[in-house]
Formats: sequence, structure tokens, C-alpha cells
Amino acid sequence: MNLWLNQRPPDLSCRTIRNQAGLALTFLLVICNGCGGSAAPASADTDAANSAASPTAPLNSATDTTVNQAASGGNGGNTNTAKTKRGRGEVWVDEKGQKWFGDVPMDAFFDQPYAVASNAAPIGGNAASTIAAAMTPATRDASPKMVETPTTTAGTDSPATAASGDSWAELISETELDNEVKTIRNYLNENLQSVSNYNSAMLMIPPKAATLGALAGVAMEHPNAVSWKDDAKYIRDLAKQMNSDALRSGPKDQKRLLGLYESVSDTLNRSRPAGLEEPPESDGFSEVSEMRLLMHRMEESEKRMKTEAGTDSALASRKEMVAHEAAMMATLAKIVTLPGYGYEDDDKFKGFALDVVKSALAIKAAAEGNDFAAYELSLTKVTTTCSNCHSEYKNN
Repeated sequence: MNLWLNQRPPDLSCRTIRNQAGLALTFLLVICNGCGGSAAPASADTDAANSAASPTAPLNSATDTTVNQAASGGNGGNTNTAKTKRGRGEVWVDEKGQKWFGDVPMDAFFDQPYAVASNAAPIGGNAASTIAAAMTPATRDASPKMVETPTTTAGTDSPATAASGDSWAELISETELDNEVKTIRNYLNENLQSVSNYNSAMLMIPPKAATLGALAGVAMEHPNAVSWKDDAKYIRDLAKQMNSDALRSGPKDQKRLLGLYESVSDTLNRSRPAGLEEPPESDGFSEVSEMRLLMHRMEESEKRMKTEAGTDSALASRKEMVAHEAAMMATLAKIVTLPGYGYEDDDKFKGFALDVVKSALAIKAAAEGNDFAAYELSLTKVTTTCSNCHSEYKNN
């Protein structure tokens, strides 16, 4: 670089020497300011606009030069070809009066390099604004428009996957709710028709009745239509009566439960018996469905998913079952955080329960999207959360 700065053709004027010095300083400042990538030698047919716009145009070339009309000042005329080899530091004038520095036209450089160097703005300006200024209104309107990407707050779900679990509809659809009630109804019908069947199923009936009562409470508050919604409070009260006393084997409790089941069945068929008493208005979830019985149903969901959908192919074939069990798990986990169960002010317990809700919703989404990896991870989170919660509260 020092050698280049010290070059002085023997027959140049003072003005030429100043031009050379200004040119050299411009080149030095451009390099120091890092205003471009590496300077690759331009081919003989490079567009003149690119050569003029780039301060990193080849200054070391001593080859034959072909310069088009834009590089000659953009004023028209035939392309000028200089076949004489020029030194890289030589300043010369062609037959049209165009000044050159080596094989680069002098008008490609700044006349006042010190002023340019003192300007903090990037050389060349903002490319987008330059292009936009050159475009006509019609051209700008026809250009593709940038689509803004929705921003999300750190730690929150994206809009596509967000589900707060604050609405029953987010946890369980009216169809899933109705399907679970039908399953409970069929179970009770099968196991209450005889004493022997009742005795065999006696330990499983209380969780079924508690789940029925809880879902009836959800149906009463669900924003979507459930066919038996108007009679849901009666279903809830009948389920409560099923668990009013500890069950004993034998015909006495079998007949009592069978009578209650028949009233449930008639009510679900929109033929509610006339003799049913009005349920207490004060009843809530905790008065109807004991927590340990709802936990039993949640554990059933977890075990069923692990045993029946433990592989990628099993999930693909059983995704409807998984989605249903995940909805049940999320719904029941939400219910046990409600007032009456004794933990509504316990942030740690509610944290465990709401983690189960989130993981269950993630399981449901993974099943519907055939994403086994996400499904397996979320199911593991459920197991871990339940284990940690039981360690804290099981003996309470």
C-alpha cells in the first residue's frame, strides 16, 4: 500500500497528483471501514453499474480493459475499448476525454474522500430504500409484501398451540364427554344386572360413579351443547347417591345401585323419572366426586396409554383412544384444583395438577398429529409429575 501511495508518474500535473492521493485515501478508508466482502476481479463483460457501485473494483488489473458506456459516464456512445495495457497506478485519458486510473474510470471514486470518510452512514446507503425510491408507485404496489410473523412472549405457547385449560371446551369436547358417559353407562348396565357380576365389579363401581358425577358437573357448565345438559344436575345427584355409602357385596347394594342406574339411564334417554328429587343447589364437584376416586380414573388413563399405545405404530392405530384418555386426564386434573377439595389455596399442589393438565393436552395434540416422540415425552412428564405429587401429598 505504501508503494502504491508513493507512485508518481513523471509527467503528471498537480491536479492529477491530488486525484491520485484522494483515490488512494478513498480506497484505504473503504478497506478500513469494512464496507464490503472480498474484492474478486471483475470479468471483462461485468455490468458497468456493478463496477461503478463497488468501491472494491479491481485496482490491480493490468490486463486489456473493456469499458461500456455506463462506465464511461453513462452519456451514450459506442463502447470504448482500450487495448493498451496500463499500469495499476497510471492515470491516463482516453480519446473521449474520460480519465482512468489504471483500468478503472476515475468517476467511480469519490471526489471528496475526507467528507465521505467523516460520514458515519454506510457507503452506498440503505439498499432497500434506494431501490424503493427508484421504483414507480405502480411497481411498488406490484411488489411482494412482507408478511409479519406473530411474536410471542418468552415462556408462552405459540398461538397455534396455546391452550390455557381455563375452559372446559379446551379440556374435553362435548363428544368426548358424552362418549365417556356412555362407557360408564354400559359398564354399570353389564355389572349391575346380577349379584355375581356386581360382587366381581364392586371395587370398580365407585370410581365409575365418581367420574360420572364429575362429568355431569362439567356438562352443566360446558359452553357447547350436550344432549342431556338440561338434566345434568339429576345425573350428578344420582351418581352422588351411588357413593353415599361404602359398598358391600350381596343383593342389598346390588339392588340399590341397579335402581339408581336405571334412573340414570332413563334420564340420559330424556325420559327422566317423575319421582326424582331436586338436587341440592349447594352441591359442587367435591360434594359429588371424591378426589381419590377421580385420581383412580386418572391412573387408569395413564396405564391404558402406556400399555396400548407404547410404540409408534400403536399410537397411530390407537390415537383416538389416546386423545380421549388425555382429555379425561386433563379434565379430572383440573377438577381437583377447584374449591372444596382443600387445595385451592395450595400453590404447590395446584402447580402439580396444572402440569398434568398441560402434559395431557400435549399428549392429545401429539396423538392427533401422529407425533410419537412428543407423545412419549409428555406421557413421561405426567408420570414424573404424579410421582412427585404423591411424594408430597399421598399421606395427607
